[in-house]
Amino acid sequence: MAFDLQEQEQIDAAKAFWQQWGKWISLAVIVVALGYLGYQGWKYYRSHQAEQAALLYAPVETAVTEGDAGKLVASAKALQDAYPKSGYAARASLLAARVAFDKGDTKTAEQELRWVAGNAAEPAVKAVAQLRLAGLQLDAGQTDAALAELARPIDATFLPQQLELKGDALLVKGDRQGARVAYQEAIAKLAPDAPQQALLNVKLDALGGEQ
Repeated sequence: MAFDLQEQEQIDAAKAFWQQWGKWISLAVIVVALGYLGYQGWKYYRSHQAEQAALLYAPVETAVTEGDAGKLVASAKALQDAYPKSGYAARASLLAARVAFDKGDTKTAEQELRWVAGNAAEPAVKAVAQLRLAGLQLDAGQTDAALAELARPIDATFLPQQLELKGDALLVKGDRQGARVAYQEAIAKLAPDAPQQALLNVKLDALGGEQ
């Protein structure tokens, strides 16, 4: 009988505990379950998105092989619209810019590079677009536009290239001292054995004065 009484007390205690905390425990279980399902759903979504983007990227490779700028730009646009944050969209747009430039269509090249610079999720890809865009503007005589582009934040790996281009742009504007400083800063950020060092030193020598 004592055992039955003790058992009943335990049952009553369990009931009381469940009445007080049961709904919160249930809620916690539901939250954890939803979190897990959400994570699995997100993984599936990301995987599905990547697969679909890869399918749209296939025509890009064909267009590059054929040198078909029109088809390449159209394929890049399809990826931009459907999967703007995918690596496929950014890479397709970089390729479209390159082919357009090779064909003499600098306007389309600039548009594609602007899109990548503004939308690429990968810092390195974004940096490549920024540098190519600034170089394109500098070649076109748009020195102020190039300097504005070069003033934007960039992935640290590409700072030496950004500074070198900045020096080139300042030199075009006649700012020899500004160019010298930019070249010196670029050199300071490079490894001593970096190939870019030699060219930068040539540019500094051409400017004359203190290095």
